[in-house]
Amino acid sequence: METREDGSLGSPRELFRSGKLALGPAYSHDGEVAVVATTERSALQQYGLAAFGTADGRPLEGLWDGEGTSLEALGFPPIPGDLRLAGTSNRSGSRRPFVWDLATGERTDLPFAELPGELFAVDWSPDGRSLLLCQFHKAVQRLFVCDLGERRLRSLDHPRGTFDFFGATGTGTCFGSIDEVFALWQDSVHPARLVALDAGTGREKRTLLEAGAAVGGRAWSSVSFASSDGQEIQAWLGLPEGKGPFPAVVHSHGGPDAVMTEAYLPSSQAWLDSGFAFLTVNYRGSTCFGRDFQEKIWGEPGRWEVEDLAAARDWLVAEGVASPDAVFLSGWSYGGYNTLMGLGKRPELWAGGMAGVAIADWNAMYEDSAETLRGYQAALFGGAPEEKPEAYAECSPIAWAEKVAAPLLVIQGANDTRTPARQMRLYEARMRELGKRIEVRWFEAGHLGAGVEKDIEHMELMLGFAKAVVEGRDPFAPTSPGRPPRPATPGPAS
Repeated sequence: METREDGSLGSPRELFRSGKLALGPAYSHDGEVAVVATTERSALQQYGLAAFGTADGRPLEGLWDGEGTSLEALGFPPIPGDLRLAGTSNRSGSRRPFVWDLATGERTDLPFAELPGELFAVDWSPDGRSLLLCQFHKAVQRLFVCDLGERRLRSLDHPRGTFDFFGATGTGTCFGSIDEVFALWQDSVHPARLVALDAGTGREKRTLLEAGAAVGGRAWSSVSFASSDGQEIQAWLGLPEGKGPFPAVVHSHGGPDAVMTEAYLPSSQAWLDSGFAFLTVNYRGSTCFGRDFQEKIWGEPGRWEVEDLAAARDWLVAEGVASPDAVFLSGWSYGGYNTLMGLGKRPELWAGGMAGVAIADWNAMYEDSAETLRGYQAALFGGAPEEKPEAYAECSPIAWAEKVAAPLLVIQGANDTRTPARQMRLYEARMRELGKRIEVRWFEAGHLGAGVEKDIEHMELMLGFAKAVVEGRDPFAPTSPGRPPRPATPGPAS
């Protein structure tokens, strides 16, 4: 859409169309070129780059690293006429940065093979001579500045924790000036705040913006253990006061294309304050552990995630951290899916489950989803439901409802477009038909972002549920401590 000199907008003009999953676009500084990442060449979530001129939609040379590989576009330097694109490629088996000059077609890879884990391009320096890079190794971040002329890395001596990234748009973590890096930083006991780091050393110079002081919490530590096939799994462990074994929560993040770093998670502190150990697991499917690790679940979601969560539970018990009869599964979105699948596929392991905005039936979700989300599902499974009917059925929690033995609390958004309500209603009906112990609490909002008061209410629900199970009480009794009165109806009309 053209922006006129007076600031008004012209008519929209189609520049790119794809029936497959696409991300972006990334625009050059003056907006003359755009680049999208698209799965046109793959049935799975493997991207090539397509470039086109924005004046007329004229296709430019694309970039692809071959079958089984994937590319990501970060962005262009903040310099008029500079058509160098920074991005990452996983053709080596782990993500590594590159610079692709669309004006000349020249590509410069920056492998830095001496660094373990994955390495991402984060932002361009204002003069276009350097890139801010972030290494992820076992879910720990480390920032570097790369001098492109000399292809030399300079490590930044920054605080340990998590740096948020939102691309080369001046938000998240980026160059604030040639001398400073602005970073949105947090760790397990400090909520996010915007800080200025010295671009030469990485040392914190000052705080630019903070939300205010937070109640003191207990720090996480990084742990590792072997899954059923010997694959090393990384997780973050928080321990309450006292000596174990404790009741415990095994948590899985949403996504699955995400990674849990050492972040400020208020819900984890609530569990720790209540005497529960808390373990959040970077299961197979998580990013930043290499291509094979991330793609292990493709075509068969719900298998290796459950194996990894089961291994996490067994590790907690073997280490004396958790009581074997008091370990709960919990997570939201894809983490909610993992919770339902875990309770169904390994029912003997869990004292209960707490799932939020969960996936319960892949087929019904596909039917009720927008085209973009259908594209994501098709890329995850390698095809639509009619192409992969057995996989869609086998990988749906509703198929495992008969095996569930533990009580289950579900918190679901009535207006959710990512995990639509109908598929959860079908799951709930099936569970009740089988005589299973389930309660679904509906809230009048979408996938996430119902507000702080609602988040507190949901945390109270989960704490009350888990405490009742541990104490041998009925977790669904309306008089259970910490539980608001049950609404007259279980949710909006179907």
